[in-house]
Amino acid sequence: MGKVENILNIADIAKDLRKSKKTVIRLVKSGSLPAITIPRKSKFQYVIPWQTYFDWKRLNANQNIVNNHLSNLNDLNELKLEWLKWCENGNLTGKPLSPRTMEIYTHCLDYYLAHIPRRYGKTPIISLDFIRYVFGNISPERYSLKFNIHSAVKSFLKYLIAKNLVNKNLLDEVRQFRPKRVYPPKRTHCTLEQFNSLLLEASKWHRGQSNYDVLLNKTLVAILGYAGLRNGEVTNLRLQDVDLTNKRIFVYLGKGKKNRYVGICNSLYDNLLEYLSVRPRTNLENFFVTVHRTTIEARPFDRYTLQQKIKRLSKRVEINVTPHGLRRTFATINANAGKPLNIISLALGHSDLKTTQGYLMTTQDEVVKEMQGW
Repeated sequence: MGKVENILNIADIAKDLRKSKKTVIRLVKSGSLPAITIPRKSKFQYVIPWQTYFDWKRLNANQNIVNNHLSNLNDLNELKLEWLKWCENGNLTGKPLSPRTMEIYTHCLDYYLAHIPRRYGKTPIISLDFIRYVFGNISPERYSLKFNIHSAVKSFLKYLIAKNLVNKNLLDEVRQFRPKRVYPPKRTHCTLEQFNSLLLEASKWHRGQSNYDVLLNKTLVAILGYAGLRNGEVTNLRLQDVDLTNKRIFVYLGKGKKNRYVGICNSLYDNLLEYLSVRPRTNLENFFVTVHRTTIEARPFDRYTLQQKIKRLSKRVEINVTPHGLRRTFATINANAGKPLNIISLALGHSDLKTTQGYLMTTQDEVVKEMQGW
């Protein structure tokens, strides 16, 4: 390789890289390859100090190794497993992530990996271009999916940066590419009359149901609407957490790993007492359990079963509400009844009154009806 006074020209570099001069010039003009210009008669010439070039070549070679590693789906899946362990143990953020957050992150990163272009060659799989591609193929109405994918990818990038596999600049670019909500969020809830209809429907027996199924459905609707618990707080509720003597429920490690107490009103008290009278005898500490139809074996209650039960019940009374919608119903009904907002906020486990205010879903019909009585 030619070298004059420790300076390399375009021809020298093209020969060393086994590329054309045009390719090297493109690298220089794009800023990928650092170069300086020196005057040559009426023109100028690109030159690069040899030490600068060899430093660039070494870094570029290392980056190619990393890019090859990150463009291999099998290698990336192995990194994903270690990332999840970091999240679970708190190595990434300083505190362990909740099982629900872990579940969301896992699902969303898997969704991202499953929806990138099939032919991506040696391009790193975690890239801004691929994030744009995946988001472009998701309906604008599915904002929550985009938001959760964005959060999962950011968390994964933090892990890759800690492992010196990705430049921090990529994380900054991804942060700026935060998805924006196009359509208003779908916040389901029901009025007091609709909630009473739902509770009544849950109390009815239908063919194929056992007496336990009926009381389970009724108690689930009651505890969501009368206590305002979250989905996970209902499914994680333990026998020892329900204190009927003092009429209170202990919410153990709710959202944000926070504990709190909520009161049991008279209507909820009657439902809980009736449910406990038929609850199967089992060694499970879960307050709510399901019973397998054939084996008659008691099993812990899960979020999916809860969502499906509320979905079926709400469909029967022709309303659109989810378990979380019943939590909003709790906030709205009590606010409309004149209960202090700070008490409602503490009952819901909110740390900010603004969050509670966002739960209030008073309808136009309720406004008109209320104003007519003024």
